[in-house]
Amino acid sequence: MNKSNFAARRAALIEQCAEQRVGLAYELDALRPSRALAGLPLAGVVAANRKVVLGAAGAALGLVLMRRKRLAGLATSALSVWKMARGALGVVAQLRR
Repeated sequence: MNKSNFAARRAALIEQCAEQRVGLAYELDALRPSRALAGLPLAGVVAANRKVVLGAAGAALGLVLMRRKRLAGLATSALSVWKMARGALGVVAQLRR
């Protein structure tokens, strides 16, 4: 192949990449939260992280509805699981060294 063929191929590839960038920008813009929420930063965060916000709200509601004795038991068991996980991660970190 000669230089003119390479130049023509390069120009075609550059044009194809530009078209793909425009298409990708259009698709990403459709996935972003609505621009109508731009004036309300909290609503924008909620819209962008809908699953996390709903999960946290559900967990908070569950804790509110739970009895105090069960909540204390849950806290102690969560603390023991946390300590066990930290210990296991410490062992894994030592093995990697």
